[in-house]
Amino acid sequence: MDVVFDELHRKVTSYLATVRNVAADGGDEAALVIARSELPLIVDAFNALFGGHAPDENGFCRQCRRAGRWWRRRRVPCRVFLQAQIALFHPAGHGRHALSRAEL
Repeated sequence: MDVVFDELHRKVTSYLATVRNVAADGGDEAALVIARSELPLIVDAFNALFGGHAPDENGFCRQCRRAGRWWRRRRVPCRVFLQAQIALFHPAGHGRHALSRAEL
């Protein structure tokens, strides 16, 4: 792998692991600090990632269209959105999503 990618990947993975660990295992005050300071950054990162994955006039993903050949273009929702949907709303081993459980 590329050295620059390896470093970026390590930083993002470490950052997300820290946020997850503090939110899951930290005290209430630490979780609140994470929610107020880091959660907006994570939402901004998701918005930046998904920004280009919007449908064009023919219903194909604008970002994925650039990455592949014309005959392999993906309709919206593309794999990026589908993977995010699965990760957010159907996390493996966690049953129903935490926000859904909170509404019960």
